Amino acid sequence: MAERNMTRRRLGQRLALQLACAASYLPATRSRAQAVDVMGLRFPSPVGIAAGFDRCGRLGRRAARLGFGFTEVGSCTAAELFEMRPPNAGGLALVGLNLSLDPTRSTAELCADLTLAWAQADYLMLNLISPLSAPLLAEERRARLIELLRALRNRAHALNSCGNRRVPLAVKLRSLPGQVPMALADALLELGFDGLLAAHDPGPPATAERYYGWQDDDQQLLACRQIEQLHQLCDGALALMSVGGVQTAAHLQARLAAGARLVQVHSALLREGPFIAQRLLG
Repeated sequence: MAERNMTRRRLGQRLALQLACAASYLPATRSRAQAVDVMGLRFPSPVGIAAGFDRCGRLGRRAARLGFGFTEVGSCTAAELFEMRPPNAGGLALVGLNLSLDPTRSTAELCADLTLAWAQADYLMLNLISPLSAPLLAEERRARLIELLRALRNRAHALNSCGNRRVPLAVKLRSLPGQVPMALADALLELGFDGLLAAHDPGPPATAERYYGWQDDDQQLLACRQIEQLHQLCDGALALMSVGGVQTAAHLQARLAAGARLVQVHSALLREGPFIAQRLLG
């Protein structure tokens, strides 16, 4: 049964991506979104597509034609980075690359991955919520994690200093009620990262029950309180992003009011169709 459900989800996601790609070739409707400046970049809209939807960058920059300001490609392994095609040129959406942090690989190898990704992305996201990265979050490996984050931040800084453009570096962390990652956020501040993406969903499987559970006002309020806590700590020095449970324009505005600069969607895009960003933006 579990395997059958997984197959259905994969087929549904593949169909949703195909629909989004097809819709991106339709005449673009005028968006009500206002561009936002975050991490030194101008995003055409504060609404973006979370990693996992467009794993290989098929939609890419054309996401702007659907009202999205950005799309996050991946998560990407080292092998996938070598096979990645440069983001398409059509449209204005920014493209981020979501990088898996495999603790079995050396710091030098992971820095090489970042270097390859830097040349292809508008921003980079280090993914610390994937099962692959889970061992790095163990308390006994905290020193290793901080060492790795420092090395990756230093590598990004060196590339930005020598190149003709600046690619911001952010980290994706799980943020749940009673488990807001304050200590890691503080470490990111000290290390000089550009952004933090708070993921408010506990992770797979993405069931229908969990999706509709986000329509509860109290659950939305909890996510906003997590963003408020992080916002008070970061005080603008770290750009905050939020992903998980956003389904309506009211949800979007509440996350932005709580302190998120950018908001990503995933399940809503799968379930509500390719024009969800236009509905969220009103």
